[in-house]
Amino acid sequence: MLLIEGWLKLGTGEFAKMKDAAQAVVAATLAEDGCLHYSFAQDIGDPDLIRISERWRDQEALAAHSASAHFGAFQKAMAAARVEGADLRLYSAEEVSKLM
Repeated sequence: MLLIEGWLKLGTGEFAKMKDAAQAVVAATLAEDGCLHYSFAQDIGDPDLIRISERWRDQEALAAHSASAHFGAFQKAMAAARVEGADLRLYSAEEVSKLM
């Protein structure tokens, strides 16, 4: 299993512009084969900070998502947004479990 965790810091007011695109990509992604979890959450302390959490069955499922039309549409919407920072990290659940 693959895990993606991270955040996007958008410019002031940018999340409001991105909300429809974010909702669309989340809904479509949750229906994908191999998607175990896919969530964007607006930070309670900073409305322009978006927390991202994903779980994927395997690399093939993640690759299919990255090539999907709905993810492409979301990337196009993101390209029009002012992004002030981002940190997204990919982890292998098997590697993480070895640390415990």
